[in-house]
Amino acid sequence: MKNLLSRDSCSTTKAILLFTLYTILFWATGYLGFSHTGEIAITGVGSIALATLISQVWHRYSIARVVPIVVSLVFFLYMSFFGVLRDIFGMAQDNMMVMQAIYGTDSSEALEFFDQYWIYIIKHLIIFIVAFGSYYLLLFHQSTTCSRSISRKVIMGWILLFIITHLERPMRHADPFFYFSFYHSVWQEELREAREIERHLSQIIPNSITNQIQSKSNNTLVWVIGESSTKSNWSLYGYNRETTPKINSIKDNLLIFDHIYAAAPITIPAIEMMLTTATVERPELWKEEPDIILLAKMAGYHTYWISNHTTDAFGILSIFAHHADETILTNQGKARGEGSYDESVLPAYKKALNDAYKKKLIIVHLLESHPAYNYRYPSSYAKFTNIFDDTIAKELSDKGRAKWAILFRNTYDNSVLYSDMMHYKLLTMLQSSTDANNSSYLYHPDHGEDVLHHTNFSGHNPRVKEQWEIPMIYWDNNISRYKNRASQPYRLDSINHTILGLLGIEGIYYNSKEDILSSDFVSREIEKAIP
Repeated sequence: MKNLLSRDSCSTTKAILLFTLYTILFWATGYLGFSHTGEIAITGVGSIALATLISQVWHRYSIARVVPIVVSLVFFLYMSFFGVLRDIFGMAQDNMMVMQAIYGTDSSEALEFFDQYWIYIIKHLIIFIVAFGSYYLLLFHQSTTCSRSISRKVIMGWILLFIITHLERPMRHADPFFYFSFYHSVWQEELREAREIERHLSQIIPNSITNQIQSKSNNTLVWVIGESSTKSNWSLYGYNRETTPKINSIKDNLLIFDHIYAAAPITIPAIEMMLTTATVERPELWKEEPDIILLAKMAGYHTYWISNHTTDAFGILSIFAHHADETILTNQGKARGEGSYDESVLPAYKKALNDAYKKKLIIVHLLESHPAYNYRYPSSYAKFTNIFDDTIAKELSDKGRAKWAILFRNTYDNSVLYSDMMHYKLLTMLQSSTDANNSSYLYHPDHGEDVLHHTNFSGHNPRVKEQWEIPMIYWDNNISRYKNRASQPYRLDSINHTILGLLGIEGIYYNSKEDILSSDFVSREIEKAIP
């Protein structure tokens, strides 16, 4: 047998050919994009060739002999990592939204992520073991001899190509030995830049809104931002499970919007665009102009950020959260299952409603249906449990959905049922407050969720409409004047204009044509990044 750890150049040639073959197989199964297949093939074979050269030069040192094995192992793990991301996010590995989701999480969310997606992670772990195991065994397989001089020329050629291509930044960043540190540094730089922006924006007072506030003696806006809720699973929108009974019972007093679309399929970029003038076309604007909370404060509003998200304590979202006069983070969970239910926001919310400020903006950030769904509600809300007799379960089974997958739909719907109770409580508490006559309530999630709507998959899936089509409800004491707006298409990168309109704030940051509740609103065709 030929030993991979020997200085046989033929074995290295064989290793390069086999690695290229495996890269193509990963592409053929859909776990590598076309461009990344070439990048990984070139960086992989170049790294293996370079590792072999190092092993041969320092062959007397035992650690040098395992370098080719370690390099091959890293690249196989890298391809499996890419496969996990493709399965769960449906995006390329260097998509910054994916990187924000990875680096912007905490230990509690990471454990819940594994709990939600363990099937996909285990699947790719098995693929890795089989792929790398067979690759390694094939290298030991006895084969015909080859010309060492030719093999060495091939190796040196790959090393030269490796060096040349790594002079270019895109190729270098496709190498796993550079990839993670590079994107982590990009994320850290974005945070650093955002902190500088935060300090800058906190100090400026835009002249554009001075003396442009409508005269209101008492005005309270409650803006509830949910998480991972698709309208396809709300009975309010026709879903064949009673997931929103409490909202259904008061729907005649609400404005129910029919065609609302998320600005982005992941939380951070979605909220960046909702809170600022940033748009899908110009997402960087959130770094350049004041957010809604700063504008509200400048207009004389007392502002609150009440959140059940642990991640609002750090990262980009913490910038917006800490712009508020009062930032209340109710979720102190540090490990799986230790986080609080959304009810934890109610005491702080009640206090905010009772505070005597004449102008109040109360932003409530709920966990709602954030994976893992089974941690989002208490056992008393586990209404949908049957995977055999329930109508929806039967429909899913008839479509070929697995029994284990149907359990995810059940837990997701239970989380929607629990959120229905939360919205009812938040709304009725506002309606019974002393400021009710001059108050308004707006709810929508950051984005939707794909839960068995097309396959056995449950989670973030930007390739399907359920990730983008979301619910939105509005209440005040005179909603009849808005009835004709409910059927208008609207994308939430414009919601900042609606919020400013509700706050009575005019100026260069407000465009009434983008405010869906304004008489000047102009409906436009929404370009959606969905099938």
